[in-house]
Amino acid sequence: MAIVARIFQAAAGFLSFPGANAIPFWGFTEALADKPQYPGPLIEATAGDQILIWLMRNYLEPIVEPISITFPGQENVLVRKIPWGPFIYEPVKPQYAAGKMISLTNYLDENRDILVEYSFIASRPGIYLYESGTNPEKQVQMGLYGIIVVRPVGYNIPGHPNYKTAYGADTNSGYDVEKVLVLGEIDTVMHNNVVPNVYYDMLDFKPDFWVVNGRSFPDTINEEQISSQPYDAAINCRVGQRVLLRIVNAGFQNHTFYLGDLVGRIVAEDGMPLKTQSLDATYEKTGTTLGSGQRIDIILTPATPGEYYLYDREYQHLVNNDQFPGGMMTKINVR
Repeated sequence: MAIVARIFQAAAGFLSFPGANAIPFWGFTEALADKPQYPGPLIEATAGDQILIWLMRNYLEPIVEPISITFPGQENVLVRKIPWGPFIYEPVKPQYAAGKMISLTNYLDENRDILVEYSFIASRPGIYLYESGTNPEKQVQMGLYGIIVVRPVGYNIPGHPNYKTAYGADTNSGYDVEKVLVLGEIDTVMHNNVVPNVYYDMLDFKPDFWVVNGRSFPDTINEEQISSQPYDAAINCRVGQRVLLRIVNAGFQNHTFYLGDLVGRIVAEDGMPLKTQSLDATYEKTGTTLGSGQRIDIILTPATPGEYYLYDREYQHLVNNDQFPGGMMTKINVR
């Protein structure tokens, strides 16, 4: 069993969308990183790993309100507060943060913050959300969420039965190319009111931007770095390769995601594989509807080269500031 450790904090930032002014948001970030992310940092683990997340005091501006993290689909999550003090020196070893090895105790020497520690065993392969558990109707929509991908033991070992599978051998989840696609929506009126602490009635929630991996088309297919929105949604493969799309609806609305004239086989729903040794309940679809918080894994095997657009079938979700095309759309390039 390995330990996957992260030090998180929450901070305020700005989002960039085509044809729009900068939109304020709240996001999680690595404790040593400069800016919050939308969605939050991707956490990757192997089944059986222990995941440790230390959440520092938040830096939301101009207001400060309590935050927390919940882990839907994870069992036996242990939570404890760790006030800064000498006793923390012994049990905490140097960990990776923001891509660098640091000493947590040295970091605390400089910051003197209270930590909340979340600890659990990532027991089952799958794709999962982590999100704010405090005022989630507001804080999740403001951007305080991210993704955890748990892979089976041996997924990265050539020759292992679970090599390049999402859920292990005999689950029909083998793949050549993997892509996580996180669906969501933005109500700019809400964001512009919440940040300065102006009252916003959630019954008035009315999105005007729709996103994949925190970006609106055409930024979804731009593989260059975008500040605070680091994950593009472009997909590249060759004819005959098995493409695993791991789609998560992190928004409030239902979204019918169309697969661009390709036929996909759904191999798992909400982290549960549909094929076991005794039963094969996988099924083919040309598009699928995801409810709020729902997760699915789809395998595509393109047979013809070309460009295939994946998008929400709701026309109003395909615009930026009422300009088409935009919104919840991305592309598969098949060579």
